[in-house]
Amino acid sequence: MESYKLAVKFFAAAAPQPPSKQFIPVFHQWIQNHAMPDHLLIDVANYDHVSAGPGIVLVAHEGNFSTDLDGGLGLLYARKTPLEGNLVQRWRQTLRYALLACRLLEQAESLGGLRFSTSNPRLQIVDRLWAPNTPQTFAEVRGAIEEVLSPLYGGPVQLRHNEDAQNLFEVQVAAPSEPKTQTLLERLGK
Repeated sequence: MESYKLAVKFFAAAAPQPPSKQFIPVFHQWIQNHAMPDHLLIDVANYDHVSAGPGIVLVAHEGNFSTDLDGGLGLLYARKTPLEGNLVQRWRQTLRYALLACRLLEQAESLGGLRFSTSNPRLQIVDRLWAPNTPQTFAEVRGAIEEVLSPLYGGPVQLRHNEDAQNLFEVQVAAPSEPKTQTLLERLGK
């Protein structure tokens, strides 16, 4: 699999969920503080008015971070520029950036104790050329996803492929445990 346009979404835990507009100053602070390693953070855009849309988007050269609203509030990291390594290494890097963003949001006092559920991430490949939404693509990437996620969660994960051909390639994960974001970051290592 050649694509590097990988995306990971971690859903917000049930409560508390701050209003979307509260993320704007947090993302602006990230820009000012260069809070995301290996990313040139550029601007913040408000798409909160779009139903089931991207919410508040922090635009970076390498990838976008958004308070995605599709299926519920969550943090979505979508990679735009190439990552080195094989598919396993690229998934690990994409997960690392998503988890780091979740952790930073959890630490933001202005978001009132926001937490992310780690047991049900959504993985996407935002590349219809290299990854059409077909069972063949799922068969091709399944092993890499399992190789990354099973050690993180301490056991096998369940993967459900969303086969709707009109959607991007997407896999919903059901993990056997729900470690904290910091724990998953530590397990991912450097």
